Amino acid sequence: MTDNNETSHHSEDLDLTESSAAVHAPTELKETVVAAPTTKPLWPGVLFWLALCAVYLGIGNAGLIELWFVTPFVFALVASQALEARTWMRLFIGMVAISLLLLTIVLGVSMLAWRQALWLPDEPYIYPLAICLILLGCLALPCLIRRVRASFFPAIGLNQESALHATTAVMFVVVLVSCGGIFVLLLNNPGETILVHLKDPIISLLSDIPLALAGVGLMLKRDFKQSLERLGFFSISWRDLGWAAVVSASLILAVLLFEFAEQLLLPEIHALEDRFPMKFANVSPLLGIPAVSLAAGLGEEAVFRGALQPRFGIILTAVLFAALHVQYQLPGIVLIFVIGIFLGILRKRKSTTFTACVHIFYDTIAFLLPDF
Repeated sequence: MTDNNETSHHSEDLDLTESSAAVHAPTELKETVVAAPTTKPLWPGVLFWLALCAVYLGIGNAGLIELWFVTPFVFALVASQALEARTWMRLFIGMVAISLLLLTIVLGVSMLAWRQALWLPDEPYIYPLAICLILLGCLALPCLIRRVRASFFPAIGLNQESALHATTAVMFVVVLVSCGGIFVLLLNNPGETILVHLKDPIISLLSDIPLALAGVGLMLKRDFKQSLERLGFFSISWRDLGWAAVVSASLILAVLLFEFAEQLLLPEIHALEDRFPMKFANVSPLLGIPAVSLAAGLGEEAVFRGALQPRFGIILTAVLFAALHVQYQLPGIVLIFVIGIFLGILRKRKSTTFTACVHIFYDTIAFLLPDF
């Protein structure tokens, strides 16, 4: 179903998105294997991540930069690793989570069946919200029931015994369903210009990088060097850097051809693809373009190709990657999915460093092209 055999070193570690072998090193370092996680006390790492979550919440509460949205995900990843060996605590939390998901399904069904009785407002988002609640519960529940997940977790590279893998699967479903709901709500939206501030790429980096590092067990099961290796960040040569530029330019050309075909065959849909253009607000494009490109390329590749792909495989990772681009129409999202697969293949053959460079170059060129 998906490509989960990307690695070459067997490990019993159960951290987020790690397959049963270590991460494939870049071409020039094929003989290098990622060091297995070391056994170390969990409490220093747990305290570090809890402190970071508290700082993020404090910064958000102070109105400086909005980092609060990533804290529940980081907290869930850290907590699941800390409680991995505590059977009764895992059981209790699992029962609470199952109860909440059942309640979510009941709430969604109630919103559809007894809308008037519940005095719900006559708003267009009510039906998509209700359906999303039902889907969320129905898709996430199997990830929390041990006997059920045992039937499909191995097929997608997850360990049915791991609390962390169950948590990761639920998070995957939450993000996927949420993106689907947002996409439906945006279908009839005429669009608007999105103002990009200097803080936006900072928020992106401070969200994506800690999320990826928490998922692979930084300070919990790995030190910083081991975590970078697990994410697939290796040094690359100037030659590979040049090839990354060539690959990104080729991707741009392919996308331009796709857009030309879409304009000819689906003009109405094509007209909606760029409903949400980006405009730099308080920063010059000379600084804004490289900042946004660097944040998106480095952060997204760390999460998707670095953390998720070695566990979920190329296809499922590309599905989630495409789902997050809800600002496009369906053909545009399909194109992002194909690009995600292509980046996944590059990640498998080269490294996350290489795909990050391709991503950064691609975004930079895309910003510079008019009406792209």
